Amino acid sequence: MALAASAAQPLPELRVEPTAGGSIFYIKNGSTEPLTAYLIELVDYPGSYYAMWQDDVSTPMAPGAEKRIQISNMTVGAVPDYVKMQAAIFADGSSSGMPEKVTQLVERRRFTLATTRELIGRLEKAQSAGTAKALVIADLRQWAGSIEPQGRPNRNSQTTINQAAGRSLIADAAAGLDAHSIKEELARLGASEKALAASKPPL
Repeated sequence: MALAASAAQPLPELRVEPTAGGSIFYIKNGSTEPLTAYLIELVDYPGSYYAMWQDDVSTPMAPGAEKRIQISNMTVGAVPDYVKMQAAIFADGSSSGMPEKVTQLVERRRFTLATTRELIGRLEKAQSAGTAKALVIADLRQWAGSIEPQGRPNRNSQTTINQAAGRSLIADAAAGLDAHSIKEELARLGASEKALAASKPPL
């Protein structure tokens, strides 16, 4: 479904500027649909690579809205002609950009949903057992470490893309538990799971 709709929407507009200690992305949604996910890559620049995967079905970017994102990477700001908006997904399930990159975005979202559900299951089990929060956090950090790729992974493979998303999600949950109760973190994850499960294209 995502591939069939890949030409239905314009790619979000991207402007890149250098700044002290990093770079700034300016992203504008020129579609009539809210923007839920997109991929920005540094393409064919010798000796360097950068990718930003953004996916937020809970708070999509409204039509016509512009977002400013500051990052620490200085290379992309220095060579803006090599920085490309590669793919995007919209709230109605339509998409734009390179079909293979759209597929990667969808599969990454599918993996994020599965990982969110596993996180919920682990936290519910810990809550039922009365496990100390410090032990739950340690378990999550160990889990995140266990999906670290071995050797020199292919950065463009779906497995590597999914693993990075999973590690980030688990690390965010561990950090959330540092500041909140297991019950509060379960509520946050439950809302995220619901939004992902209802997102389009269907997972």
